[in-house]
Amino acid sequence: MIEVRVPATTANLGPGFDCLGLALQLHNTVELELADGFEVEITGEGEHTLARDERNLVLQAALRLAERAAKTVPGLRLTQHNAIPLARGMGSSSAAIVGGLVAANALLELQMDRSELLDLAAEIEGHPDNVAPALLGGLTVCCFEGELLCERFPAPDGLTAVVAVPDFTVSTEEARLVMPRDVPHADAVYNTTHAAVTLASLLSGNYDLLQGAMRDRLHQPYRAHLVPGFEATLQAALDAGALGAAMSGSGPTLIAFARGREAEIAEAMQQTFAAFGVRAETMSLRLDDIGAQVVERV
Repeated sequence: MIEVRVPATTANLGPGFDCLGLALQLHNTVELELADGFEVEITGEGEHTLARDERNLVLQAALRLAERAAKTVPGLRLTQHNAIPLARGMGSSSAAIVGGLVAANALLELQMDRSELLDLAAEIEGHPDNVAPALLGGLTVCCFEGELLCERFPAPDGLTAVVAVPDFTVSTEEARLVMPRDVPHADAVYNTTHAAVTLASLLSGNYDLLQGAMRDRLHQPYRAHLVPGFEATLQAALDAGALGAAMSGSGPTLIAFARGREAEIAEAMQQTFAAFGVRAETMSLRLDDIGAQVVERV
């Protein structure tokens, strides 16, 4: 039996749409072993809604890897312990995909390297911004140019991620449908420059740049109506001392980076959401510098 821990992730970081990702210290656990058929047990997030057969995303990823390696698998027994909220913009699907790939790679002794696993994970997910930090940990920067180009950096030092997780879901598909096919050239330039400064700020440790740099014109304005109180809650986080704030992935979770005053920031976000009729859970999470890891082999 193979046990794998996979972190939650946040993507985009404001202007880095489909490019920037960061791993967070909130983990799902995947336990996988060979069996005569397919069995699934799930506890925690999604225990009453996720598929318990071969439609399960962890199993699908594991079987895709086996197929790519030309390995016949008679069956698998899967146990999932989920802490990452589903469809909230914290990389739950990416954690499932990466967990299935890493567990199957170890269980079947395939010895595929991280770059091969990342390519398949991005192929399954359709974009790399969550699967990359889920697999590699730290801060990742990715793009496609005929092939997947990806660079990983250590998690920025001294930052805490304060997340406000609303009690409703937004699917990635829904969030992508509301975005326009074309955007003004000025908005494209705006995001290019702001994404570059966001990355420079995180790498240099000059976090004073984040508040301005993390602003976005490519996706957040079009998705804001999906999250009541979005703009006001972001501003409340900044007013309470956050260094920068943005929608986490496709939402509805909002993320604020802090170096102190985490409790005040969390309370401000929760109360502002509440003023718009949104109940939200808040968490203060450290950044994850490890990524997916095999923690036990039995």
